[in-house]
Amino acid sequence: MILGIDISQRDVAVILAKPDGSAELALREDLPRIGGANAVWLAVVEVVRQILLQGHVVASQIEKTGVAFFAPLDINGMVAKDSRGANWAGFDLKRAVKEHLGIENCSVQTRVRCEALAEEKFGALRECENWLYVHLGQNVEAAARVEGVLPLGASRAALELGAVCIDRDGALGESGRRGTLDAYCGEDAFMARARGYALTFQTAGEIWESSATNAMAKSLCDDFIARLAQGLGTACALFNPSRVVIGGELFHQFGENLMLPLSTRVKEYCLPVHFQNLQFLAGQLGNDAAVLGAVALALENDVEEKS
Repeated sequence: MILGIDISQRDVAVILAKPDGSAELALREDLPRIGGANAVWLAVVEVVRQILLQGHVVASQIEKTGVAFFAPLDINGMVAKDSRGANWAGFDLKRAVKEHLGIENCSVQTRVRCEALAEEKFGALRECENWLYVHLGQNVEAAARVEGVLPLGASRAALELGAVCIDRDGALGESGRRGTLDAYCGEDAFMARARGYALTFQTAGEIWESSATNAMAKSLCDDFIARLAQGLGTACALFNPSRVVIGGELFHQFGENLMLPLSTRVKEYCLPVHFQNLQFLAGQLGNDAAVLGAVALALENDVEEKS
């Protein structure tokens, strides 16, 4: 059996799957908001034990486990020091899976890379060798496949697209740096800017829908598209993908109507050779992308070696 675990900032999702990746059982539970990393991890362990019990499976029957985690990981696969997972810094997820669940074979990756692997195996990135996957959420994150390789970088920090500076003296982001893509296109940043446009008491999705009739909402959304296109144009110039797929919580609120205006603007920020055969698609797996990606990660034996 294959076990996939997705740990987000809000909840944990677990899938018990067959060796071919098809799901047998799935479970999703909210995580505690207090108690720090240890309390959250113990809650994760309890959910995993529940699904094993429901499936009448013991740890020794789990051949491989994949874990998708919401914060960056260091070169040893441990949680890196970063504001997104401040309480988790130095946490060894592989060791914790072994010690608390008794499962030996475990691979760990960030949620964005797991989402991309899921779309590659089950969704919009199938049968594509060179792709770029972009997650729009609290941050703008990305993953890519280049000539069969999933780039991780020297310290596993490759493709931090949200950290790209698009306006040197621009808005201040959560990282403390000005003008980053995150400072304009992350969900909290978008909502903070919406308040400056007098767009209050609305969700991001409602603001997007109202942009057809509300001039202030249209101005904000047009600026969002232009900023995001600038960041994507940079990534396309660097990686020259044949397909770009977009997913993430913020994208789910905006819907596929974002795709046409975004793809139209991207070509302004890269050369024709980077855009002429480029496909823009919406992710197909929705909120289940990361946990399905954890299963895909477990099945992809040589992701670490290829990188």
